[in-house]
Amino acid sequence: MSTNKIIKVNATRSTNDKVKLLIKSKKIVSGDILCAKYQYGGKGQLSKRWHSSYGKNLLCSLYFIFPKISSNNAYSINYAVSLSVLKTIRTFISDKVFIKWPNDILSGNKKISGILIENVVRSKKVQSSIIGTGININQIIFKNLPNATSIKQLSKKDISVDNVLSELIKNYKFYFSKINHTNELAKEYNKNLYGLDECTFLINGKIFKGKVIEVIENGQIKVKIDSKGITKCDTGDIKILT
Repeated sequence: MSTNKIIKVNATRSTNDKVKLLIKSKKIVSGDILCAKYQYGGKGQLSKRWHSSYGKNLLCSLYFIFPKISSNNAYSINYAVSLSVLKTIRTFISDKVFIKWPNDILSGNKKISGILIENVVRSKKVQSSIIGTGININQIIFKNLPNATSIKQLSKKDISVDNVLSELIKNYKFYFSKINHTNELAKEYNKNLYGLDECTFLINGKIFKGKVIEVIENGQIKVKIDSKGITKCDTGDIKILT
């Protein structure tokens, strides 16, 4: 992976949506990253909103064309991106950090990062990806978000947003170089999952106790529910509570 340029804007509705506009106008190429100081319509998985204070956090989207990835192997992108963000955050804090399926990074049981990957698939191949990442860095007040935290809250230090971005780019390069080694990525991803020992699930409005087993290559999560045994679930069918 080679990063061609970093495009900086003060504010945008969402960095992923801004990248889509730049693609249409041919003002962005594979490897470019767009960063914003503020998003007024930031979104996460399943159209959930992402809230961030101006200039305090890393809000960025990478446009990338992966060579030779089939749609059946698309979740290797999620593996690589999640591990990149995880490793980046661990550079700046000593607290335990986990991947919470499908798209969050937690410190303890509080959200410190969110990921939104949008793939374009044609002829059963991933043609391109827009990889949106938000990392809470220097924000310390999260109004009406009791389960949020930041690098500054945990480290007690002000951290340069640009330094976090540089570390993220370095880790993207490392894990993208392994993108066709799905089993290797899956193994590392799965050993860093939140809920491997125990957790609580929300299924059809009901709460169940159990634990996470693994996330398989099609993106489904395999869990063991105390009263139901082992089952596989898609995004939207089950929620891991923190």
